[in-house]
Amino acid sequence: MQLENKVAIVTGAASGIGKGIAALFARQGAKVVIADLNKRGADAAAAELGGAKRAIGVAVDVTDEAATTNCVAQAVAAFAGVDILVSNAGIQTVAPIDQFDFGKWKQLLAIHLDGAFLPRARFCAKCTKTIAAAVSFMWARCIPRRHPCSRRPTSPPSTG
Repeated sequence: MQLENKVAIVTGAASGIGKGIAALFARQGAKVVIADLNKRGADAAAAELGGAKRAIGVAVDVTDEAATTNCVAQAVAAFAGVDILVSNAGIQTVAPIDQFDFGKWKQLLAIHLDGAFLPRARFCAKCTKTIAAAVSFMWARCIPRRHPCSRRPTSPPSTG
């Protein structure tokens, strides 16, 4: 990967797969924003990656529009731009369908759907380089900067 001096926001990066992605990006030379609901965990993960010159922890609820806007603003303030977004935040709720709490269902949908949309929308508003990449668990798309990414249609890549 060619990530030297790129700036990446990774949501859900205080632990698990997100933390692994953030560590890989940092090893490849990227500056990383560890964005997570767990601020203490985000700060600890950032410290493990080399501290404020290489990584920062940011508290973010990916289902909250203001929080995602603030997360991107903190990334821009810390590293003078954003190049990559990995929408990794997610939860797993398991229960038989007849016992699945509707509130938990709505929470799961908000985190997985709004949590992919909101960070991407805020990220695209702050694209600062020639090419910006937005990655989520649903699909990935590179967006040429000459097109305002908030207006550029995105769709999953073809599988055939």
